[in-house]
Amino acid sequence: MSLFVADLINQIRQQFGTQKTIITPKSLEYANKIVAGYNEENWDAFGEHMTDGKSHDDNLIDKVDNNMHTSGLENLGGSLQAWTWDDDGNLYKLPIEKQTMDSMKNSIYETILAMMFDDAYSGWGHAQTFIGYGVYNLGKTSVGVDFDKFGYSHFELASAYNQNGFDSNPYTLPSTSELTSQLNQAKSDLEKSKANLAQTNNDLSETQNVLVNATSTQTNAKQALNTAQTDLANKRTVLNNAKKSVADAQNKLASDKQVQQQAQINLQAVTADLATKQENVEKAQQAVQVAENNQRVAQDEVTVATNNVNQAQQAVQTAQDNLNQTQNDLNKLNQQLAELQQAPELLVQAKQQLADAQSNLQTANDNLVAKKNELNKATADLADLKTQLATNQENLTKALANLAQAKSGLDQANKDLASSKEKLVSKQTSLASAKSALAEAQAKLTELQQAPQTLAKAKETLDQANKNLEIAKENVEKAQQAYDEAKSNNDVAQKDLEDAKNSLAQVQEKQSQAQSAYDKAMKAYNDYLKAQQAVKDAEEKAKAQAQAKAEHTYFAQTANGKVVDEKGHIMVGYSVKGNQVFDAQSKLVGTLAQTSTTRRMVNTVKQENAKTLPQTGDKQNNNTTVVAILVGLGSLLGLGALGKRKED
Repeated sequence: MSLFVADLINQIRQQFGTQKTIITPKSLEYANKIVAGYNEENWDAFGEHMTDGKSHDDNLIDKVDNNMHTSGLENLGGSLQAWTWDDDGNLYKLPIEKQTMDSMKNSIYETILAMMFDDAYSGWGHAQTFIGYGVYNLGKTSVGVDFDKFGYSHFELASAYNQNGFDSNPYTLPSTSELTSQLNQAKSDLEKSKANLAQTNNDLSETQNVLVNATSTQTNAKQALNTAQTDLANKRTVLNNAKKSVADAQNKLASDKQVQQQAQINLQAVTADLATKQENVEKAQQAVQVAENNQRVAQDEVTVATNNVNQAQQAVQTAQDNLNQTQNDLNKLNQQLAELQQAPELLVQAKQQLADAQSNLQTANDNLVAKKNELNKATADLADLKTQLATNQENLTKALANLAQAKSGLDQANKDLASSKEKLVSKQTSLASAKSALAEAQAKLTELQQAPQTLAKAKETLDQANKNLEIAKENVEKAQQAYDEAKSNNDVAQKDLEDAKNSLAQVQEKQSQAQSAYDKAMKAYNDYLKAQQAVKDAEEKAKAQAQAKAEHTYFAQTANGKVVDEKGHIMVGYSVKGNQVFDAQSKLVGTLAQTSTTRRMVNTVKQENAKTLPQTGDKQNNNTTVVAILVGLGSLLGLGALGKRKED
């Protein structure tokens, strides 16, 4: 803090050409002892209401000066403390706000400005102390600065020479030109940072455009790759379906060929069986016809058979048994044929059913042949009976009975023949169904015969699919190359972007530092302008208040020029200009009355006018004058602080 103050004071002294100040351990000790004394004595220089303060502690300062073998000057400022008015127009203190090094330096700066530029009512004593001008020139001067517990700033200036040690081990003060150069450099760096930031933003924008383009290329490549892969998958599906269709067609062709061959075998078997059955039926019809003819012959020759009736009866009985057996066989055949009627329902069972029917039909044919043989034998026996009838007439009745039984057997044979005819119709129906199945098989065969053309088309589709597959592979490779290139460009763009971000961060950091330094400088300058305005406002208000008070405070003037107040006291150092009265600090304090307003004033004026001794003037030592000036400045600085932080 003392270094900061010494630098400001030295800047002032450089402008006026006076000797610069120094800071030493002794000067800091000097300031600390004085401030410690103020705190121990609870010495409030400005007071609770600014007008009731104790001003400078001259006894303390003289004591410290004597102990440390120096002579010093003190400037006091309100600095951290502020006052405001209540509703009755009285001043009172405000709480001291929390401070930082920046705020403390700012208050020091404002206090020095007030002492340098608004010190008229103190006869510019504070300003001359900082300048080291005239009676305030201590020669080689050391500086120490401190704050007391009331928040007031103490600027302690002491004479420094070898004997008192105030010039020993001086601290190095900061160079103003160097700080100015740093500020200018900071401004230059700020401008460069702004330019670099603009360039970086442009580079970043270009990099982002490259990134966007690379991302778009990458996206398009991915889409093209996905499209090619999807197209490839679809073409593979078509290819697989075509291959499956060809395989199915080939399997269907082989299967239909087997069905056709089996149907042809079945048709040949049924046709042969049908021809055999037809032949057997014709033979049976012929046999029946022969039997009928024989019956007629037997009727004509009944008389001949009478003698052999017994033998004929036995023969007829045998024939009857044979017919009964034939009936049973025919019933079994009828049942087997009924089962064969179910063959059209299940074409797939036709082979087995036709095989069974063929076997049953063969059995029936065998039985029919056997029955035919038996019938032939019966016919032969009947011929024999005719011969016997001719010789055994007596057996005619039995022969007739046997004949009736033979007719009954013939009727049964006719029924069996009708049943065989029905079975023949059923077989013919089965044959028609087989022919229909054969027609379907032939249609399938025709379809299968066209399979080579379908296969050729499938091969063409397959070839086209393979070509499309090759094209798709080429597209996939191109898309992969484009994707790899886009990814590489994207990686480069990402790296460039990261580098740009890092550069931007560094530039922003420098910009932030430069901006911070610039903001601090601008804040100090703005605060200085505010302080000037506040001091002006406070000065105007103080003038208005002093003017109002002076208008109602009356003084009288003696013939020898002395000023007397209403209590009859002679006011040392007061002067009169026109009808206005000013104190020793040139502060307006009252109005000169045309006539004395109080008895005491009248008596004092008379006494002074009656004196005949010549005027010798007043002589004051330097210390008294400095103290008076500093007290006045203390009041001014209080008002300056008040104006800066006034609260309505």
